[in-house]
Amino acid sequence: MSNVIEERNKVVSFTLFKIEKGREKICNCNPPHYIIDTANRIIVCDDCGAVIEPFEALLNVVEYTKEYEEYQEKALEKINSYREMANEELRRRFRNRAFKDMDSNYQKGMLPHCPKCGEMFEPTEIDHWTNKKYYGNEVKA
Repeated sequence: MSNVIEERNKVVSFTLFKIEKGREKICNCNPPHYIIDTANRIIVCDDCGAVIEPFEALLNVVEYTKEYEEYQEKALEKINSYREMANEELRRRFRNRAFKDMDSNYQKGMLPHCPKCGEMFEPTEIDHWTNKKYYGNEVKA
């Protein structure tokens, strides 16, 4: 029995780790900017200086990659929308230019020719107009 008491007295008690589960993340930077230290094999946030666990850094990079892809898709949609608006404006200007040229030439005493039959005609003799949406594919804007 004295051996057991002696054995208990030889046991050294110490605490190496303490687990804290309720703490916030060290780095809350949004978006984070990482520096990869290859000499010490660590990742450091350039904004707040926190040392980041590599797996956490990888997850953040993947998360922001998805956000950048979504941003890129929205930007491409806007580009296509603006391109269509610019093309419509260009077509409108071409039409306006054609009417200005026709007016200028008419002021000089010249008459237009019909694009279908090639005959000259007096623009003042035009007696009706048709909406090009209802005319069909024969009229190109």
